Amino acid sequence: MFVPGNAHYGIWMRAPSSSGGKDWLGFLTDREVISQWGKTGQVNQSKVIGPAPSRTFLDQKIEEKKAKGYRVLGEWFPGTGWSHLIRNAPPPDPPPNTRPSDTTPPLSRQVITEWLSDRNSDQWF
Repeated sequence: MFVPGNAHYGIWMRAPSSSGGKDWLGFLTDREVISQWGKTGQVNQSKVIGPAPSRTFLDQKIEEKKAKGYRVLGEWFPGTGWSHLIRNAPPPDPPPNTRPSDTTPPLSRQVITEWLSDRNSDQWF
C-alpha cells in the first residue's frame, strides 16, 4: 500500500472473502480523495474517487464499506503514520473435552474373564 505524499488522513479497512480477504484504503489529500484496494496483501489498484478534498465524501465511502462488511484496521495521520485499531486476532477457543465422562462404569473383571475363557466358542465368531 502506498500513502500519497500529500495525504492528511488515511483509513485501512478489511472484509472477509472466499479468496482470503480484501482490503480497502481511503486517503484524504490536499487536492482529492483517493481509494486503493485489492486482495489482502496485494493492494495494487488505485483511483481518485473524489475530485475535491472532502472529509465528508470520504466518511460516506467509509460508511458504504462498513455496510458491505468491512471493518477498520487502522488510521493514518501525518507525522505518526499508521495507528492500528485492531491487534492480532484472539486465539481460538480450545477444543471441547471429548474424553468420556468418569461416570462410565468400567467392565467388570467377571465379564472379561468369561469372554476370555470362552474365546474358542463359535458364538463369538
